[in-house]
Amino acid sequence: MELNLEADVQSERSEFDVRAGVAGLKMMMRVGRYVLPAELSVTTMTHGTRGVHMSRLVKAVQDNSDAPHAEAALRRISREVNRTQRGAGVSVRFSYPFKDVFAGVEIRLQRNAFTYLFKAPGITACPCSRKMAGVGHMQRAWLLVAIHSRSFVDIEEQLEKMLGCFSATTIAMMKRPEEAAKVLESQKNPKFVEDVVRDAAKKFPEAFYLEARSEESIHMHDAVAIVDRRR
Repeated sequence: MELNLEADVQSERSEFDVRAGVAGLKMMMRVGRYVLPAELSVTTMTHGTRGVHMSRLVKAVQDNSDAPHAEAALRRISREVNRTQRGAGVSVRFSYPFKDVFAGVEIRLQRNAFTYLFKAPGITACPCSRKMAGVGHMQRAWLLVAIHSRSFVDIEEQLEKMLGCFSATTIAMMKRPEEAAKVLESQKNPKFVEDVVRDAAKKFPEAFYLEARSEESIHMHDAVAIVDRRR
């Protein structure tokens, strides 16, 4: 079989446009005072052609990821892609170390605006069993907050507010006295997932979507509460 190095199948015409690109591209990226492993996705439109030039998308990421912060890198990548393939959408996901947790953060850039998705863990203690039995069953819970912004958002400021929505925060390493104190802290501030998401909605009036999920310790299901301001 002979090589045809002039072939450009991606540029063949197509009457059906789709968005396409690369996902799960792993890079190191500067986020605040940290350099963190990150996973990027870059897509664009086919614009009447059969496919996008994905190698150009990968090169745009490799050439522009070394920026002072993640948002600047996304802007640089987007500009580079748009030079030859208009309609770039760029996103990055990473785990951000804050206090004693690793919070999930995703930043998306499209049409010069950012969407931030934050996911942080905490503890909930059940108010109902607390009232009835004197002790509320406890479990790990998660809070998701989604925000649109045209400017950069302070990640640590958002996470600080999120952690304050739970009955208590999670701690990785505790001795027995510290565990006992953490249990008492949770019991003094019992919350349903409904309470968690309501508190978050008050702290994040700009958020368009909020979700609290509790991994129930005495049930075979999760409890979930949602505030969706897109409706």
